[in-house]
Amino acid sequence: MKSLLFLLILFIFAYSQPILAEADKMVYEKNSIVYIGNVKITKGNELLTADKVIIYLDENRKANSAEAEGKVFYMDGKRTAKADKAFYDFKKDIVQLVGNARIEEGPNFVEADEIVYYRKEERAIAISKNKRVRSFYVEEKEKK
Repeated sequence: MKSLLFLLILFIFAYSQPILAEADKMVYEKNSIVYIGNVKITKGNELLTADKVIIYLDENRKANSAEAEGKVFYMDGKRTAKADKAFYDFKKDIVQLVGNARIEEGPNFVEADEIVYYRKEERAIAISKNKRVRSFYVEEKEKK
């Protein structure tokens, strides 16, 4: 129980908004927190679901990076993302989607084997080896 309380305090201080993590199983170790089975993590209007999520901790026990695998789905209110696996570097604010990667915003989307999204810079790189990168973009009509 003390370790669970520590984790909750860690998340509250590490982020501007509290994080709620739910799973069938949680394993806390010195350098990581592993959520297994029907994982659902929410923070404000952000939602992440997957079969398994590993949060890697630095020497100060703060979240350094995360890895999600198995039916990964992310939503932040305006944007959704899907992939077989996802990697997130908290310090660099970079998300890497691997395997059947897709990002959608309204009717617009990009699909590839891998998508690397640089959140701070609002830019992405899509790469495919087995199929071509696909994207669809609808221009907004000018308001009169």
